[in-house]
Amino acid sequence: MIVSEQFFQLIVMVLSGIAVGFIIDSVRLIVFSTPKRSSLRKWMMVFELLSWILLGGLTYYLLFWLKDGAWRAYDPLAQIAGIFLYQSFFQTILRFIARVLVNITWRPFWFIVRFIVSVIRHILQFLLNIVMFVIRPFVKIYSYLSYTFLKKLRYLKYNKKQQ
Repeated sequence: MIVSEQFFQLIVMVLSGIAVGFIIDSVRLIVFSTPKRSSLRKWMMVFELLSWILLGGLTYYLLFWLKDGAWRAYDPLAQIAGIFLYQSFFQTILRFIARVLVNITWRPFWFIVRFIVSVIRHILQFLLNIVMFVIRPFVKIYSYLSYTFLKKLRYLKYNKKQQ
């Protein structure tokens, strides 16, 4: 392997580190753009762990595709250097781009999902109110009859004990 190929592979690994930093930062941004009570925020650690595992698998695939599975000691160092480069230089501009993308795509999607859930909840509540309105006379009759029956039963039991 010649030096220019190794240098190209080093640059690719640094760029993959920058991409990993951007993806993890975007995942955190998406999770924190959800409401505080959402299940995505409650399971944030699991979601981020799964993201790291997926990115590790993609990095291994990149190594396998780029170097036919040959791993060198500078590969993870180059990727860590890429993550540090992202944190140092590229985070502000890429985070701005990620926020714009989240505000354009994720928030309207979340608004639509919440609107649909709210409409379905109101429809079900309306149907439940109708069913409760129809059933209410029968419940009243049942409760009255059961109360009077139990009252008579109690009176019968009381009289049986006296005999």
